[in-house]
Amino acid sequence: MKYRLFILFSFLVITLIWWLPTIYDNNEQQNTDTYQDIEPEFTAKLLHQEIYDEDGNINQEVFSQSMEHYSELTLTHFKQPEFIIYQNNKPYWRLSARIGNLQNNALILDENVTMLQIVDNTLVNKISTEYIEINLKTNIVKSDKPITIEGKNVFIQGQGLTANLNQGTIKLTDHVQTRIN
Repeated sequence: MKYRLFILFSFLVITLIWWLPTIYDNNEQQNTDTYQDIEPEFTAKLLHQEIYDEDGNINQEVFSQSMEHYSELTLTHFKQPEFIIYQNNKPYWRLSARIGNLQNNALILDENVTMLQIVDNTLVNKISTEYIEINLKTNIVKSDKPITIEGKNVFIQGQGLTANLNQGTIKLTDHVQTRIN
């Protein structure tokens, strides 16, 4: 009796081992099919786009090495994006990153994010971090990552940031260090 149970158990184990790769392949194929169903509606390489407000004044410029727009997700994905934000019809901030996503007027910049203030005679010249979120309607910038702020004779490090680009205010969530030259 034990011998028969052993043979039956061995047969079941061998069958399971034999069918296991097939079961995993089917699951992976189903997951792949789900992601392949969502394709960009359109793509662009070396993108340059100007965005105007209701009065016809330039509001933003967008540059990107490549762009993919997914209308089903209302998502636009950028590689090496650069955004120029205008104030009073003049370029004021240049934002760049390795990756960017735009969804519902929320711009998320990720990896090697730099904000350069283009206007001369300002206290803050450059803000660097790894991640920021920008509401393009209100020009409110937020981050919870380490922040470096460089300006004329000042170097500030902190953790997290809330900034209002329209008002020109920056508030660090957690101040770490300030150096004044």
